[in-house]
Amino acid sequence: MRLRRSGNLLILAGAVALGHAQRPDFSFGVIADIQYADKDTAGAREYRKSIEKLEACVAALRTEKPAFTIQLGDLIDEGLANLDRILPVFNRIPAPRRHVLGNHDFCAARDIVLKRLGLRSAYYQFSSRGWRFVVLDGMEVSVAPESSQRELGARLLAALKASGAGNAQAWNGAVGPHQREWLRKVLREAASRRERAIVFCHFPALAESCRPEHLLWDHREVVEILESERSAVAFMNGHDHRGGYAEKNGVHYLTFPGLVESDAGRTCKVVDVYRDRLVVRSAGQADGQVLRIGR
Repeated sequence: MRLRRSGNLLILAGAVALGHAQRPDFSFGVIADIQYADKDTAGAREYRKSIEKLEACVAALRTEKPAFTIQLGDLIDEGLANLDRILPVFNRIPAPRRHVLGNHDFCAARDIVLKRLGLRSAYYQFSSRGWRFVVLDGMEVSVAPESSQRELGARLLAALKASGAGNAQAWNGAVGPHQREWLRKVLREAASRRERAIVFCHFPALAESCRPEHLLWDHREVVEILESERSAVAFMNGHDHRGGYAEKNGVHYLTFPGLVESDAGRTCKVVDVYRDRLVVRSAGQADGQVLRIGR
């Protein structure tokens, strides 16, 4: 087993700066935990300022012209009115735009939230330039009123609390057995087509890539799938606003820092995709940090 870790996404073990000698095959934008709300700042969370920070991201990403941009969940902190305010700002980013659902996004019934975001399902897949991208719903199994498997969520949470697990928090969730089987099937299909895959979720899956209280409830099962299916090269998430990174057995686990607690320069990211590496950099910057693809 190979394992490298960092508490900060900007410091990746063994990373080197990338010059201008080679252009990426394509790039995509990433923003995590915008978490807008029309309410006062609480600690490091500057809820109202998320609008102006997101506007800065919009301007930066327009110059980047990414193949797509994905927000990794918690677009809002609470309330449909806040969703109506921040979504038009996010929609100024050039299409296509992709959404991951976080624990704070369920401000109304699941079907209402999905409709507002233009989603048929909270978990789905899409392809771009020979790569497969997989979006997971880490709240499908949870104790939230909008959970489709709340009874199972209650049992999982009780078991985690009984074991003293740090992630035994009501604001976490799990993808659950049905979605895990779907993930395995999608990754195997990608491998059969010689596609590499990147998986997105709001919640982190690898303990070394975040603080323990933020982990997906069924994170071990998800990691086992990622490591066993050779198409998977990276897992990208938000939720832990501090950010983090680790590499384990050929899969890169990236926790992107939350925009609600940091400036746009640190949180508005672009991932440059090459045949042999991913380069994570701040939007508008020429250089980034390299994640080698060894699978």
